[in-house]
Amino acid sequence: MTLKTVRFNTKDKPEFYKVLRKRVNGYFKENNISKFANARMKWKTAIILIAFFTPLVLLLAGLVPNPYIQVLLWIFMGIGMAGVGLTIMHDANHGSYSKNQMVNKLLGMTINFAGGYALNWKIQHNVLHHTYTNISDMDQDIDTGKLMRFSPRQPHFKFQKFQIIYAWFFYGLMTFYWVIAKDFIQIASFKKDELLKAQGKTLGMALLEIFAVKIVYLFIFAFLPLYFMDISFGFWFLCFFSKHFVAGLILALVFQPAHVIEDTEFPEPRCRG
Repeated sequence: MTLKTVRFNTKDKPEFYKVLRKRVNGYFKENNISKFANARMKWKTAIILIAFFTPLVLLLAGLVPNPYIQVLLWIFMGIGMAGVGLTIMHDANHGSYSKNQMVNKLLGMTINFAGGYALNWKIQHNVLHHTYTNISDMDQDIDTGKLMRFSPRQPHFKFQKFQIIYAWFFYGLMTFYWVIAKDFIQIASFKKDELLKAQGKTLGMALLEIFAVKIVYLFIFAFLPLYFMDISFGFWFLCFFSKHFVAGLILALVFQPAHVIEDTEFPEPRCRG
């Protein structure tokens, strides 16, 4: 199956969908509530960004000489980074944070501070995950290759019975993998499936942006700490890895129970799509 061959029956939208959409829209209208970020969300945004960047400022200013506290501050940064991913950049890249699309674009780019590339996330999440939810080989949220099995439609290997043990470690590598490889692998697959073209991007433009994002990210979280802090490369890497491991684990622990549980359905397209 390819993206081009899979189609949905749109002639008869389920009654549940119609009623749900009507009730949700009616709720906002009847209660005079905006569908966009309210004051609480804006306060939460400020708190998360402060929590994310304050530890870095303290470290670069040399105000925390104790190495154990330094590690804790990097871990705290990881918690803040997970907050950025779960709230700010998620809502903004859905276009639901603000009526102003420029605000959405800027806040959506906060994923760059987690080492990711906003356009890739939009395609993976908004286009593939929300369109082809839990359909194997199309929803990349459940596609980890042979390493872990998240769908009964995926190939079964004997070693996967141990994923209940080793999955925790690989969950922690989620954002670290973003930084070093995932964006480059994804952009090639999106080019192949003509998903970049739909976003008005060429492969060359996307690659330039990815490289720019990675350079800025590594400048902030690698070069600056190594330059201003009296630490070894090994200690920096331990801190950097700890930040990403904590962020990845938090993200996975929130995402997985919402998507891959016993009652989840895993639809399969018919032979003709």
